[in-house]
Amino acid sequence: MADPVYELFAIRYATREAQRSEHFIGGDPHDGPMPMDYFMWLAQGSGRTFVIDTGFNAEIARQRRRTFLRCPVETLAAFDIDVADVKDVILTHLHYDYAGNFDRFPNARFHLQERELAYATGRYMQYPRLSHSFEVEDVCGIVRLNYARRVLFYDGDAEIAPGLTVHAVGGHSADIRKSWDWLECCQPRS
Repeated sequence: MADPVYELFAIRYATREAQRSEHFIGGDPHDGPMPMDYFMWLAQGSGRTFVIDTGFNAEIARQRRRTFLRCPVETLAAFDIDVADVKDVILTHLHYDYAGNFDRFPNARFHLQERELAYATGRYMQYPRLSHSFEVEDVCGIVRLNYARRVLFYDGDAEIAPGLTVHAVGGHSADIRKSWDWLECCQPRS
């Protein structure tokens, strides 16, 4: 039997005018304009729907000075999707622009790499350069979902459904801790 075919939709919900140095920890020696768009994703196939990441809301957009174009969760209605019917949400990582709005999916289970939650609740969050990319209420909300048995954890590659897999990819969030061990010895304690 062949794997199902999924349609994948990118839902652009916010944008930002910025410089390259604003996007990278430690800046960028080749600074210049680097606008950024923000997306939530939707995969549909074989009668199943998977939301991939959940974006952020208008309040966070104001706080972080992003241009909020539309609520990504409300946009699902354009696909005839009732958020109460969504059973699976894949969180690629827990940065603010990927894990906000999780609370808008009352019946979903959340798929997440285990090391991502460990990182987002661990010792490296005491450093503003690293914790800046997270919203503490989003992280606490995922912890609460875990206590409610609504988070499925993965340790690397796994198949979530026939033809739909998740993969642990380093460098964007959790694996950055290896590069930041120097913080503990070089940052002043208050």
